[in-house]
Amino acid sequence: MRGQRRTKEERHELFMELERFLSMGFSLKKACSLADLPYSTIRDLCYLDEPLRARTRALQNTVNVKARANIINSIEQGNTQDSKWWLEKFDNTEPQDTVLYGGEKEAYWTMLEIKQERENETIEEGAERMRDLLC
Repeated sequence: MRGQRRTKEERHELFMELERFLSMGFSLKKACSLADLPYSTIRDLCYLDEPLRARTRALQNTVNVKARANIINSIEQGNTQDSKWWLEKFDNTEPQDTVLYGGEKEAYWTMLEIKQERENETIEEGAERMRDLLC
């Protein structure tokens, strides 16, 4: 059907088909190919029309949202394997390798530890130490 004029109903059906493929997580180019729509035309329409571009992105993320919801439901039901997998993938701490965070090694200090270390320090001394660290 490429290059042919389509009726309004045919265009609506094709866009519904395009939405179906986009909601499966396909790229715009692949979805256009599967729906038999000219990619360059749809790409240009999406470029010019912000709501259409937002709808396209939202449809492409549908699979990711469903997968995330399934994983979270599984974790809430007590699946330890999914919990471990989630922590490995998404609980990434940033390296603490600056002087401000304890030097070369990673260090996590509790507020109690910091308070105990600095209990005799005056406000002025603390401010001076912070200036030294930041400069």
